[in-house]
Amino acid sequence: MYPDEENSKIPTSQKSSRTSRIVIYPKDIQLLTGKSYRHALYLNKEIRNYLHKKKHHLLTIYEFADYTGINPEIIKHHLK
Repeated sequence: MYPDEENSKIPTSQKSSRTSRIVIYPKDIQLLTGKSYRHALYLNKEIRNYLHKKKHHLLTIYEFADYTGINPEIIKHHLK
């Protein structure tokens, strides 16, 4: 039996839905705020500095939401 056949027998209610991501990038910040890409880069850097993150650490939707005061559900909805 092929893997595709196994998955097709699982009811759609039991199939896992597309997982939503938790990392937010400057392009996402640009789309959410309507600001320029450079301002989104600046805002991303400002939040990461505020949270004492290193260069290789990523910014999550929840951290961005906490910093900006935006509900995380609104952010998730707009990033789909």
